[in-house]
Amino acid sequence: MRWRAALRIAWRICLPVAGWYLRHAHLYLLRPRTADGLVRRLMKPLESLESPQTTAPISPESANGAHPAPVSADAAAPRAPDQRPPARLVILVRHGETTYNVERRLPGQLAGVALTDEGRRQAQRAAVALSGLPISAVVASPLERARATAEILARGWALPVRTDPRLMDTDVGSWSGALVDDLNKHDPAWKAFVEHPNQPPAGVEGFEAVRARAVAAVEDALKDAATGNYLVVVAHADIIKLILAHYTAMETEAARFIAIGNCAISALALTGEAMPHLLAINWTAAPGWLMPPPLAAAQATAQSAAQAAAQTPGGAAAPAPPSAEAASPQPAARSE
Repeated sequence: MRWRAALRIAWRICLPVAGWYLRHAHLYLLRPRTADGLVRRLMKPLESLESPQTTAPISPESANGAHPAPVSADAAAPRAPDQRPPARLVILVRHGETTYNVERRLPGQLAGVALTDEGRRQAQRAAVALSGLPISAVVASPLERARATAEILARGWALPVRTDPRLMDTDVGSWSGALVDDLNKHDPAWKAFVEHPNQPPAGVEGFEAVRARAVAAVEDALKDAATGNYLVVVAHADIIKLILAHYTAMETEAARFIAIGNCAISALALTGEAMPHLLAINWTAAPGWLMPPPLAAAQATAQSAAQAAAQTPGGAAAPAPPSAEAASPQPAARSE
């Protein structure tokens, strides 16, 4: 009987203590004393990554931990602060939508090609996307479509827009203002240039010449101390493709396969003489290739099919006209 009485007493004492611990004590022991303590706890892994290495690298023989690698004198000695230059961000932004983009015309270096209302909205969305960065300089092509986009982007940082003519679009000569679809159908010289942009016809600028001047403009901007570490370059699709190709060691002619949409953002991180890091390419908040076909186009196709069916003898439905998505692909073409 005594052991039963002892068990009842222990139960009455231990159960409340255990319940209190489960409700309160372990939380008190585990929680950080202040918000700073929580931050320190979360930052500890980062601090271990950023702290200088004080032990020698583990050799293959000691990788399993059985034979710790000896600490060399050089590794044990305190290291001088890292002398690498800080990373500099080059943000490449294509201009917003223009009337020529809507009409699928080649603007080349024509003046007076203005942004549409949608192009101005695209520029505003790009500015919002970049708003978390301390942008230090904005350099743009002097052509109206790029300059207007740059002014919208620079407004949030109260920065002036510097223009550089070396960032102008490809000079396509007599093709300026032409419809891309007409050139694809009727101009073999245009199709040959699209396939081999380093072999331009007379009066047209080749990709290699465009790359040389565009990269020189970026390099000169980076050499200017006033540029800072966050440079925005607002230019044209060909210019951005060729800058990306240069800094990623891509063949110049292969740059034609890069897609750059209106107000798309691409970014490079440059650190000294090291190979740049490609951080982003053709980024937009709402990429067009993810969008379903416009409702208006689908309705127009359905209406055309209904009209054709009504005009067919016997009321039989005629074959629906091919949609733009179903049409056979055309040779790659640029519409800047």
